[in-house]
This record gives sequence, structure tokens and C-alpha cells, in this order.
Amino acid sequence: MRLAASALGAGVPAGDFAGRIAEVHSRAALLALAGEKWVTLVAPELGRQPRGITFHAPAGISLRTFLAAGAEVAARGAMLRAAGGALAIDLRGARPWRSGLDALRLDIDQPAVAQSYRTARSALDTDGRSDGLRHAAGAIFERLADATRRRDVEAAERAMSGLIGLGEGRTPAGDDYLVGYFAALWSCSDVRTGFAAALGARLAALATHAGHLSRLYLQAAAEGEVSECIATVAAGVAAGSDDTVIGHAVAEALAVGHSSGAAGLLGLLDGCAACAETRITPVPLRLWRLPCRPAARSVRR
Repeated sequence: MRLAASALGAGVPAGDFAGRIAEVHSRAALLALAGEKWVTLVAPELGRQPRGITFHAPAGISLRTFLAAGAEVAARGAMLRAAGGALAIDLRGARPWRSGLDALRLDIDQPAVAQSYRTARSALDTDGRSDGLRHAAGAIFERLADATRRRDVEAAERAMSGLIGLGEGRTPAGDDYLVGYFAALWSCSDVRTGFAAALGARLAALATHAGHLSRLYLQAAAEGEVSECIATVAAGVAAGSDDTVIGHAVAEALAVGHSSGAAGLLGLLDGCAACAETRITPVPLRLWRLPCRPAARSVRR
């Protein structure tokens, strides 16, 4: 079967490459390339991803039908093929995609931005799936936030080291939190010029202790690249978007996995608050009801 790719996330090799299939799931696969590099194949409903090849796939198609773990893959002449020829993905029409965080000017001290932030925070609190992580790692979160406010790279690194691998699953909640946190750092103009880049280098080094999929997302986040879902929430908050826009963006982010999206969103909002010149108290402005939650989806399971 031949399918067409629609997007190539930042970090996908521009030319020919080869590797093997490390993991196969119904709508996503993880490819191991030479030099300890990793790339994902993702169906469109999972959203665009850094280091990800998004491809057009009919809803009823499972990658498990065509791919097997351990099989060799190679991209030659902008055509990605798996050994045995059961599946080919045409890369020629795919558009490069970046999360665009470096174009944002997220300033939570602006009233409209602060209101969008509180709307997102209230929606996350109502959802409740980040509560367990807050209880388990609240002290670490506060140390990381304090180090961020002081722009103390060394202290922030020590706090981050306590989050790598914290939790269960293939992308533990502590790793997801850090991805969201770095989305905030790269979105805030006064932080990304120095602190985010310096701390990003420390995160990239810490990520070598994480699992393969977590490593991919952590190293991408260290460079300012995150999933489309998290980037959309960051862009909405930065623009001071209204409750409806923020509510839908948050619902999309929360739909990733069982709690991966919630952990990433918590990191994003905590990071935004830590970057603010004034302390932000996340008091809900009013009772907030999420839109109907989409069916849970997962890039990481």
C-alpha cells in the first residue's frame, strides 16, 4: 500500500535515511535511525509532531497490518519503504512543520493573556487528571519555578533531574511535564533569549537517561519543538484568545493518552506562571465547563 505524507516535523532528516522499526502501534510507529536518532510515523488525528512524519491514513487502517518491529526501513528518493514492500509512504508532497513557539510573544502580565491562562488552568483543574502528578511532584515543581524566576540554570537542572522518568508508561508524566514546561520557556520572549537555550542543553543531556520515545520528545522540546496540541494552547494563550478557543485547544491537548496531555498541559501552564514578572495565582474566573471531550488518542502508547 502507498500512502502520502502531509507533514515533516522539525528534526526529520531532509535527505535519504535508513533504520529499523523499533515499535509499531495501530496508528503510530517509532523508527530508530543511525546515530541514536528517532523518528515517528503518525496518523493525522494524532496531530503534527516534532521528529514526526504525518501521513494520510484512512481511519480503518492499522500500521500493524503492514509493519513489524525489527524490520528495516529506508527513505530513498523521497519514498519511505519498509522491508518486504508492504507499505510505502510518499514524502514528496509533505510540508515542513515547526511548532512556531519562537514566534510567540507570550506575556502573561498582559490582562487578556492572563485571562486566557486562567481559563486554561481552570479547564485543567476541572479535568482532574493532573492532580496525582501535582501531589507527587509539587515540591519539585516549586523548586523548578523558583529557579526559573531567578533564571538559575544550575538549580533548574537539579529540579529537572528529579522529574526525568517520574511516573509510569512509555512517556512518564514527569517527562511530559517537562515537554510542556519548555513549551512555555520558548514561548516567553524574555526567557528564550538565554535561559531557555542554556537550560535546554541541560535537558538534552538529561534526556539520554529517558526511554526512547521520551528522549525524542524531550530533546525536541529542549530545542523549542513540541506537539501541535501543546503548541496550539501556547499560541492561544499568547494571543489572549477567548474562552471558546482556549477550551477547545485544551480539550484537544487533554485527549492525548490517558494523562500524557494533562501532564504536558500542566507543565505549560506552570512554565507560563514561572516566566511572569508578577506571581500568578490560578484562581478560576468562573465555573468552566469543557466542551465534549474527544475520544482519547495517543501518540505514545
